[in-house]
Amino acid sequence: MGTFETMTLYRVRNVDYNTIGVKIRLEGTGDPDTISFGPGDVLSFDVVYSGSDAKFKYGGHEVQQIDLNDGDSSDDLNTPNHDHNDHNTLRYVPGASEGDLDIVDFSSKTYVESFNDKDGIDGGIKANFEQTVSDDIMTLEISQ
Repeated sequence: MGTFETMTLYRVRNVDYNTIGVKIRLEGTGDPDTISFGPGDVLSFDVVYSGSDAKFKYGGHEVQQIDLNDGDSSDDLNTPNHDHNDHNTLRYVPGASEGDLDIVDFSSKTYVESFNDKDGIDGGIKANFEQTVSDDIMTLEISQ
């Protein structure tokens, strides 16, 4: 379990995983377009706080969910303090019978350094995830 002091930016980077369809679900907007997220691509989200409660922002809008499989019901990053996750955590929801995993806890300032999705993202091969912190930026890297 890693720790961080502050986080103002959260990045998701596709290192060498398959190209996947990502939908960034924003509060108060309709169904988003699908982003083709291939190897080398990076998505960046601002992390803002109200007291100790964290929220993610993208393009000035609050993020509810980062959907990694083009709208299906698993392989999602549910952002803190929103409809899909009422905790002060960033939660990964894998497919199959794997349980949900809080990968960042903003209250305790801890994070899971590495985890995997055994059935892959969007039906792909096993996905490996690694989170690192540099200054106030956390990066989640997705690889084969």
